[in-house]
Amino acid sequence: MKKILICLLVSLFQISLMAQSAQKPVVMVVPEKAWCIQKGYTSDGKTADYHKALLNEDVLNAVTRMGAIMADRGYPLKLLSATLDEIENEAALDVALQSKDDGEIVEDNLDQLLRVANADIMVNIAFNRTKVGPFSQVEFRVTGVDAATQKQITGDVGRSSASSAPIAALVDEGVSGFMDSFSSQLMRHFQGLVKNGRESSIIFKIASFCPLNFESEVNLYGEKGELAEAIEYWLAGHAMSDNFTQQGKSRVRLAYEQVRIPLYGKAKFGGRQRAINAEGFIRPIGEFLSDFGLSISTTPVGIGKVYVVIGGK
Repeated sequence: MKKILICLLVSLFQISLMAQSAQKPVVMVVPEKAWCIQKGYTSDGKTADYHKALLNEDVLNAVTRMGAIMADRGYPLKLLSATLDEIENEAALDVALQSKDDGEIVEDNLDQLLRVANADIMVNIAFNRTKVGPFSQVEFRVTGVDAATQKQITGDVGRSSASSAPIAALVDEGVSGFMDSFSSQLMRHFQGLVKNGRESSIIFKIASFCPLNFESEVNLYGEKGELAEAIEYWLAGHAMSDNFTQQGKSRVRLAYEQVRIPLYGKAKFGGRQRAINAEGFIRPIGEFLSDFGLSISTTPVGIGKVYVVIGGK
C-alpha cells in the first residue's frame, strides 16, 4: 500500500511538472504599428487604426493565418478582432484616461489593445507585395514584442515565391523558414518572465485632497520614516527578488521602473490562480496604506504600467 501511495505521489508530481513545462504565453497577432501608419491605416495620420487595417482583406487574412500558425504551435491566442470589439464598449474610459491628473495619464490605441487582451506577447506582422510579371511576391516581417514593455524579443524576415496564391498561403511559405527559431526565442523570453517576473512601471501620485505627501512622516511597526519609504518597504516585500528602481521622487510624485512582478497571482475569492498585470499587482497596497488613513485609485496603461493616485479615506 505504501509503495502504491509513493508511486501515486510521484506520478502526480510528474504530471504537475509536465503542466508547468507546457505553459505557454498568451499571444496576440497584430499588424505592425509603423507599417499601419506607413500604409495609411490611421485615424489621424500618426496613430495606427487597427479597425481600418482589418477592413483590408489581405491584412485580415495575413493576421488570421499568422494567428493560426501560432495556435498550431500550442500558443493560447487572443483574437485582435474580438479585442477591438471589446474596446468599443470602453469608449467612456478613453475620456477618463486622457483627462485624469492634468493629462499625464495617456493610453494610446496600442496600450488599450494590450490591456484589454491581457496578452503576454504581441506578434507583429508586416508585409509588402511586389509584382513579378503576372505574379506577386510577398516579403513578410514578423517581430515578437513583450506586451508589458513593448521591447522587441525576436524578429525575422521571410519571402514567398512569385505566385498567384492567396495571402494566407503566402504567409505559410514566407514565415516557414524561421518559425522554429522565432517560437524558441519567444519561449525563452516567457520562461524568463515566469522565473524573474514581468517588468513594469508604477507611478504614485498625491491627490489634492490627500492629508499626506511622500515626504510626510509615518509610523510603521514602531519606526518613523517618510511615506515614500513605507511604500518602498511594501514593494520590497512583494516585487520578485526585490527588483525595482526608483526613477523619481518629489513631494507629490513617486515613480518606479523595472518593477519585477509575478505573472500569476491568486484570485481574492477561491484562491484560484489568475494572470495579473501591473494594476492587479499593486492593488493590495491599498490595504497597507489604509493604516495611514489613505485610500488609492488605480489607472492602468497597457498591462505593464499603472498610475496609483493616493487620497484620504
